[in-house]
Amino acid sequence: MSVWAEPIKPGVLTATDLKHYRQIPEAGAFLAAAVASGRTKSNVGFVISPGLTNIANVEVRFLSHDNKLVPAPRVFDIFLSDAATGIGLTATTASGTVQAKSASGTLLFTYTAKKLLKVQTLATGSYTLEITDSAKTGFYVAVVDPVSGLPILSRKLVTADYGA
Repeated sequence: MSVWAEPIKPGVLTATDLKHYRQIPEAGAFLAAAVASGRTKSNVGFVISPGLTNIANVEVRFLSHDNKLVPAPRVFDIFLSDAATGIGLTATTASGTVQAKSASGTLLFTYTAKKLLKVQTLATGSYTLEITDSAKTGFYVAVVDPVSGLPILSRKLVTADYGA
């Protein structure tokens, strides 16, 4: 399986990234080795938009170094977290479904219902997660980078991200 990724260059990882990953010994060691050796990581973008009533759509896009969508299917894990670091699953379960939006990717496996999924993008390189939650919870959506294994997080969802 081929996954597009860009080399880690000085300045790509922020001080915040390094601080968060140093909290996990294995991740900190991996990150330090990756930076030193020039290994790769995926370039992932998120587009968050309200759907129908109580639905937030979070599109995950695998991007090139110049932020263009790379048209190829990807398989990856995606989860909801309460932490900006991506450490741990959310303690809150969405009131409704957490699934692929219709015609926006494929659910391959559910590890933890409404929290942790293995999914596949469309051939376009994008996947849209549809979260239905009447409480309009402020989740972080985390993608487990298929190259580095590290979490890549969206911004925290806010009430306005869910349909009225």
